[in-house]
Amino acid sequence: MSINFAAKNVKMPGAIKAFIEKHLLDIEKIAGEIIDAEVIVNEEKLSFKVEISLKTRLHSFYAGDRNKILKQAVRNALATLRSQAKRSKEKIKEEKKRAGAKGISMATVGQMPDVRVQRAERVRPPADGRLERADSILISDNYSRKPITVEEAVFFLVESKESGYMFVNSETNRMAGVFRNRQGGISLIEPTL
Repeated sequence: MSINFAAKNVKMPGAIKAFIEKHLLDIEKIAGEIIDAEVIVNEEKLSFKVEISLKTRLHSFYAGDRNKILKQAVRNALATLRSQAKRSKEKIKEEKKRAGAKGISMATVGQMPDVRVQRAERVRPPADGRLERADSILISDNYSRKPITVEEAVFFLVESKESGYMFVNSETNRMAGVFRNRQGGISLIEPTL
């Protein structure tokens, strides 16, 4: 796990860094392997603003908090991340239970009896990025909850080894997606509504 610390207008003590690392290891036990973590601490007027974002193989998590006490802001952000990780773990368990019951996944896709739905955590696309069958649909949770730049989205796409990544473009505030195209490059889709 790589953790990037950034501090603006404040010096981050080593004890706070160690505290964050310890708690991120606990969250990693719940959410799965953390690929990338970013911690931003900023002192604004009379309070501290803490933002923590995590990227795992299946999910992205983001939490932020503002408090007069730095350690309390860090605790609140970590508590939010822990609850998000627990909810996502419970959601995965529920989906696995539902996958055992026939017909549930067809209801989510619609009345399309000839379409086979597969979960992204069980199926990986071939190296060339194309699906073997035209009637297969992969459902993925590969997206960012906080606004990010196109460059960051491309980075997450490459790191995840999946064929697409959804995000909110921080420059335009619109929903966008990057995906691997047939020529082997990466394309961007950003609709104007």
